[in-house]
Amino acid sequence: MTIEAIIFDRDGVLIDFDLAGASSFFQPILPFPLPELFSRWLKWGDKVGFPASPVEEKSFFRGFWGELSDEFELSQAKRTQLYQFNYTRYLCPFPEVRPILVEIRRRGLRIGVLSNFSLATIESSLEAIGLLDLVDTACAAMVIGFAKPEPKAYLTVIQALGTKPENCLLFDDKATHVKGGRAIGIHSYLVDRRRPDHDLEQGIVCDLAIIPTILEQYSQDQGP
Repeated sequence: MTIEAIIFDRDGVLIDFDLAGASSFFQPILPFPLPELFSRWLKWGDKVGFPASPVEEKSFFRGFWGELSDEFELSQAKRTQLYQFNYTRYLCPFPEVRPILVEIRRRGLRIGVLSNFSLATIESSLEAIGLLDLVDTACAAMVIGFAKPEPKAYLTVIQALGTKPENCLLFDDKATHVKGGRAIGIHSYLVDRRRPDHDLEQGIVCDLAIIPTILEQYSQDQGP
């Protein structure tokens, strides 16, 4: 079967989050550590609903920062710092990602990104780290209305790529999401960056540098 497109999860697959940098930003402002901030952020989303558009996202963050500022009686200077926070500044692509995406494009394959991250600005996040120019379509769960491992989440990005599940590869760092992809016929691989090496027989890779080898295998399986 010919591979026509490759679908990637964003976090943990294409990009990493600079936890140390984000912690350094918030430490002088808030009286609790970053994990608690993330927990509060999730609770705020459950309370008001997560944003489904960039415009809603701005309002979402402004309300969240305002609530924290009022609760802890933050100074105007600290409030301003929170309002100016931009999470994309703490995103960075893994070293092999851009070269591999360039190679995928060189081979004439299409590239999709499918993320369950609870914000709508997936395109601007990819642009901020210099990858958007290599991506044909990017789908955020909050925007499309479906989240992995729901079949409709995968099918939405596949339709946008103009192909079929059996003509796609998927790389995701969540086992349940990989299982969901396989369930609808996508050739799916688990990305575990903690591993020292790949295990292609089990469908596990430790980074994306192995993708050309995987593509060659599918090309050979297709035959002359």
